[in-house]
Amino acid sequence: MSAASTTEPPAPTKTRNPRQRAGAGILVGVMVTATVLGLLVNLLFPEGDGGHLTYETVEPTRTFFRTWLTVAAVNLVVGLVAFAFAGWLLVPARGWIAATIGACLMWFGAALYAAGVAGIATLYYFGTDPVGLDVSASTRLLEHLDDKMLAVWGPAFAGAILNVAGQLALAVGLWRAASVPRWVPVLASTIVITFLLPTSGIIGLLVELPSAVAGLGVAWCVWQRYGASGDRRVAPT
Repeated sequence: MSAASTTEPPAPTKTRNPRQRAGAGILVGVMVTATVLGLLVNLLFPEGDGGHLTYETVEPTRTFFRTWLTVAAVNLVVGLVAFAFAGWLLVPARGWIAATIGACLMWFGAALYAAGVAGIATLYYFGTDPVGLDVSASTRLLEHLDDKMLAVWGPAFAGAILNVAGQLALAVGLWRAASVPRWVPVLASTIVITFLLPTSGIIGLLVELPSAVAGLGVAWCVWQRYGASGDRRVAPT
Protein backbone atom coordinates (compact mmCIF):
# COMPACT_ATOMS: atom_id res chain seq x y z
CA MET A 1 0.00 0.00 0.00
CA SER A 2 1.45 3.36 -0.97
CA ALA A 3 1.98 6.19 1.45
CA ALA A 4 -0.35 8.36 -0.58
CA SER A 5 -3.28 6.01 -0.03
CA THR A 6 -2.92 6.18 3.76
CA THR A 7 -2.91 9.94 3.92
CA GLU A 8 -6.12 11.32 5.43
CA PRO A 9 -7.94 13.86 3.30
CA PRO A 10 -7.83 17.44 4.53
CA ALA A 11 -10.71 18.63 6.64
CA PRO A 12 -13.38 20.27 4.51
CA THR A 13 -13.84 23.99 4.74
CA LYS A 14 -17.19 25.60 5.37
CA THR A 15 -17.38 29.28 4.55
CA ARG A 16 -20.04 31.42 6.17
CA ASN A 17 -22.27 32.73 3.42
CA PRO A 18 -23.68 36.27 3.43
CA ARG A 19 -27.17 35.05 4.30
CA GLN A 20 -25.92 33.27 7.41
CA ARG A 21 -23.87 36.27 8.48
CA ALA A 22 -26.82 38.60 7.94
CA GLY A 23 -29.09 36.40 10.04
CA ALA A 24 -26.53 36.19 12.82
CA GLY A 25 -26.00 39.94 12.65
CA ILE A 26 -29.74 40.63 12.98
CA LEU A 27 -30.07 38.22 15.89
CA VAL A 28 -27.08 39.71 17.72
CA GLY A 29 -28.25 43.25 17.03
CA VAL A 30 -31.69 42.49 18.47
CA MET A 31 -30.13 40.92 21.57
CA VAL A 32 -27.78 43.85 22.22
CA THR A 33 -30.51 46.46 21.64
CA ALA A 34 -33.00 44.61 23.86
CA THR A 35 -30.39 44.24 26.61
CA VAL A 36 -29.54 47.94 26.67
CA LEU A 37 -33.19 48.99 26.49
CA GLY A 38 -34.06 46.48 29.22
CA LEU A 39 -31.56 48.09 31.58
CA LEU A 40 -33.10 51.51 30.84
CA VAL A 41 -36.56 50.09 31.52
CA ASN A 42 -35.43 48.92 34.95
CA LEU A 43 -33.76 52.24 35.69
CA LEU A 44 -36.83 54.33 34.81
CA PHE A 45 -39.57 51.85 35.77
CA PRO A 46 -42.35 53.63 37.73
CA GLU A 47 -41.91 52.88 41.42
CA GLY A 48 -45.10 54.46 42.74
CA ASP A 49 -45.38 55.42 46.39
CA GLY A 50 -43.49 52.82 48.38
CA GLY A 51 -44.38 50.21 45.77
CA HIS A 52 -48.05 51.25 45.65
CA LEU A 53 -49.45 52.78 42.47
CA THR A 54 -51.72 55.55 43.72
CA TYR A 55 -53.65 58.21 41.86
CA GLU A 56 -51.12 60.85 42.91
CA THR A 57 -48.20 58.88 41.49
CA VAL A 58 -49.81 57.67 38.25
CA GLU A 59 -52.02 60.55 37.04
CA PRO A 60 -49.28 63.19 36.48
CA THR A 61 -47.32 60.80 34.27
CA ARG A 62 -50.11 58.58 32.97
CA THR A 63 -49.01 58.87 29.32
CA PHE A 64 -45.40 58.04 30.19
CA PHE A 65 -46.61 55.25 32.46
CA ARG A 66 -48.58 53.58 29.68
CA THR A 67 -45.90 54.14 27.04
CA TRP A 68 -43.04 52.91 29.19
CA LEU A 69 -44.83 49.76 30.35
CA THR A 70 -45.81 48.98 26.76
CA VAL A 71 -42.23 49.47 25.59
CA ALA A 72 -41.04 47.25 28.43
CA ALA A 73 -43.49 44.51 27.42
CA VAL A 74 -42.53 44.60 23.73
CA ASN A 75 -38.82 44.74 24.53
CA LEU A 76 -39.12 41.76 26.86
CA VAL A 77 -40.83 39.63 24.22
CA VAL A 78 -38.34 40.52 21.49
CA GLY A 79 -35.30 40.20 23.74
CA LEU A 80 -36.23 36.94 25.44
CA VAL A 81 -37.28 35.25 22.20
CA ALA A 82 -33.95 36.23 20.63
CA PHE A 83 -31.96 35.19 23.72
CA ALA A 84 -33.77 31.83 23.97
CA PHE A 85 -33.26 31.11 20.27
CA ALA A 86 -29.59 32.07 20.41
CA GLY A 87 -28.99 29.92 23.49
CA TRP A 88 -30.78 27.01 21.85
CA LEU A 89 -28.55 27.34 18.77
CA LEU A 90 -25.46 27.12 20.97
CA VAL A 91 -26.55 23.75 22.40
CA PRO A 92 -26.58 21.43 19.37
CA ALA A 93 -25.94 18.17 21.21
CA ARG A 94 -25.15 17.59 24.89
CA GLY A 95 -27.64 19.52 27.04
CA TRP A 96 -30.14 20.06 24.25
CA ILE A 97 -33.12 18.76 26.25
CA ALA A 98 -32.62 21.30 29.04
CA ALA A 99 -31.96 24.05 26.48
CA THR A 100 -35.12 23.21 24.51
CA ILE A 101 -37.28 23.13 27.63
CA GLY A 102 -35.74 26.40 28.79
CA ALA A 103 -36.31 28.14 25.46
CA CYS A 104 -39.96 27.05 25.34
CA LEU A 105 -40.59 28.23 28.90
CA MET A 106 -39.00 31.59 28.09
CA TRP A 107 -41.20 32.02 25.01
CA PHE A 108 -44.41 31.25 26.89
CA GLY A 109 -43.28 33.32 29.87
CA ALA A 110 -42.44 36.33 27.72
CA ALA A 111 -45.85 36.24 26.04
CA LEU A 112 -47.71 35.95 29.35
CA TYR A 113 -45.65 38.68 31.02
CA ALA A 114 -46.07 41.05 28.08
CA ALA A 115 -49.83 40.54 27.97
CA GLY A 116 -50.07 41.21 31.70
CA VAL A 117 -47.90 44.33 31.70
CA ALA A 118 -49.51 45.83 28.60
CA GLY A 119 -52.93 45.23 30.14
CA ILE A 120 -51.88 46.91 33.38
CA ALA A 121 -50.54 49.89 31.46
CA THR A 122 -53.86 50.36 29.68
CA LEU A 123 -55.89 49.79 32.85
CA TYR A 124 -54.05 52.47 34.83
CA TYR A 125 -53.98 54.85 31.87
CA PHE A 126 -57.76 54.93 31.48
CA GLY A 127 -58.30 54.55 35.22
CA THR A 128 -56.69 57.96 35.73
CA ASP A 129 -58.31 59.66 32.73
CA PRO A 130 -59.86 62.91 34.06
CA VAL A 131 -62.22 63.03 31.07
CA GLY A 132 -63.90 59.74 31.93
CA LEU A 133 -63.58 59.66 35.73
CA ASP A 134 -63.46 62.30 38.42
CA VAL A 135 -60.65 62.34 40.97
CA SER A 136 -62.58 60.57 43.70
CA ALA A 137 -63.71 57.75 41.39
CA SER A 138 -60.18 57.31 40.01
CA THR A 139 -58.73 57.27 43.52
CA ARG A 140 -61.19 54.60 44.64
CA LEU A 141 -60.46 52.53 41.52
CA LEU A 142 -56.70 52.62 42.06
CA GLU A 143 -57.11 51.81 45.73
CA HIS A 144 -59.23 48.82 44.74
CA LEU A 145 -56.59 47.72 42.22
CA ASP A 146 -53.93 48.08 44.88
CA ASP A 147 -55.94 45.87 47.25
CA LYS A 148 -56.26 43.28 44.44
CA MET A 149 -52.58 43.47 43.46
CA LEU A 150 -52.19 39.72 43.07
CA ALA A 151 -55.12 39.50 40.66
CA VAL A 152 -53.96 42.55 38.71
CA TRP A 153 -50.31 41.52 38.44
CA GLY A 154 -50.99 37.77 38.43
CA PRO A 155 -50.45 37.13 34.68
CA ALA A 156 -47.28 39.21 34.62
CA PHE A 157 -45.99 37.48 37.76
CA ALA A 158 -46.74 34.03 36.30
CA GLY A 159 -44.91 35.01 33.13
CA ALA A 160 -41.92 36.15 35.17
CA ILE A 161 -41.82 32.78 36.97
CA LEU A 162 -41.87 30.90 33.67
CA ASN A 163 -39.16 33.17 32.31
CA VAL A 164 -36.88 32.61 35.31
CA ALA A 165 -37.42 28.85 35.17
CA GLY A 166 -36.67 28.90 31.44
CA GLN A 167 -33.47 30.89 31.87
CA LEU A 168 -32.27 28.49 34.56
CA ALA A 169 -32.97 25.48 32.32
CA LEU A 170 -31.24 27.16 29.40
CA ALA A 171 -28.26 27.94 31.63
CA VAL A 172 -28.07 24.24 32.53
CA GLY A 173 -28.07 23.35 28.84
CA LEU A 174 -25.31 25.84 28.08
CA TRP A 175 -23.25 24.55 30.99
CA ARG A 176 -23.58 20.94 29.86
CA ALA A 177 -22.84 21.82 26.25
CA ALA A 178 -19.70 23.77 27.25
CA SER A 179 -20.19 25.83 24.10
CA VAL A 180 -19.86 29.15 25.92
CA PRO A 181 -17.53 30.36 28.69
CA ARG A 182 -18.58 29.06 32.09
CA TRP A 183 -19.29 32.55 33.41
CA VAL A 184 -22.18 32.95 30.93
CA PRO A 185 -24.54 30.33 32.47
CA VAL A 186 -23.38 31.33 35.96
CA LEU A 187 -24.36 34.98 35.42
CA ALA A 188 -27.56 33.93 33.65
CA SER A 189 -28.56 32.01 36.78
CA THR A 190 -28.49 35.20 38.85
CA ILE A 191 -31.92 36.00 37.38
CA VAL A 192 -33.38 34.33 40.49
CA ILE A 193 -32.41 37.33 42.64
CA THR A 194 -35.00 39.45 40.81
CA PHE A 195 -37.60 37.81 43.08
CA LEU A 196 -35.70 38.90 46.18
CA LEU A 197 -34.65 42.48 45.40
CA PRO A 198 -36.33 45.51 43.79
CA THR A 199 -36.15 45.64 39.99
CA SER A 200 -36.57 49.38 39.48
CA GLY A 201 -34.27 52.35 39.92
CA ILE A 202 -30.55 52.08 40.55
CA ILE A 203 -30.98 48.91 42.61
CA GLY A 204 -32.99 47.31 39.81
CA LEU A 205 -30.28 48.23 37.32
CA LEU A 206 -27.63 46.53 39.45
CA VAL A 207 -29.86 43.49 40.04
CA GLU A 208 -30.42 42.96 36.31
CA LEU A 209 -26.84 43.73 35.26
CA PRO A 210 -25.36 40.21 35.71
CA SER A 211 -28.02 38.52 33.57
CA ALA A 212 -27.68 41.34 31.01
CA VAL A 213 -23.94 40.66 30.78
CA ALA A 214 -24.73 36.96 30.30
CA GLY A 215 -27.04 37.87 27.42
CA LEU A 216 -24.28 39.90 25.79
CA GLY A 217 -21.95 36.93 26.25
CA VAL A 218 -24.42 34.68 24.44
CA ALA A 219 -24.69 37.27 21.65
CA TRP A 220 -20.90 37.34 21.27
CA CYS A 221 -20.69 33.54 21.10
CA VAL A 222 -23.45 33.41 18.47
CA TRP A 223 -21.61 35.96 16.36
CA GLN A 224 -18.31 34.11 16.67
CA ARG A 225 -19.93 30.83 15.64
CA TYR A 226 -22.35 31.95 12.94
CA GLY A 227 -21.44 35.46 11.87
CA ALA A 228 -17.73 36.20 12.07
CA SER A 229 -15.96 36.31 8.73
CA GLY A 230 -13.55 33.60 7.70
CA ASP A 231 -13.60 29.84 7.25
CA ARG A 232 -14.62 27.15 9.67
CA ARG A 233 -12.68 23.92 9.60
CA VAL A 234 -15.06 21.00 9.94
CA ALA A 235 -13.54 17.74 11.08
CA PRO A 236 -14.41 14.79 8.83
CA THR A 237 -17.15 12.54 10.12
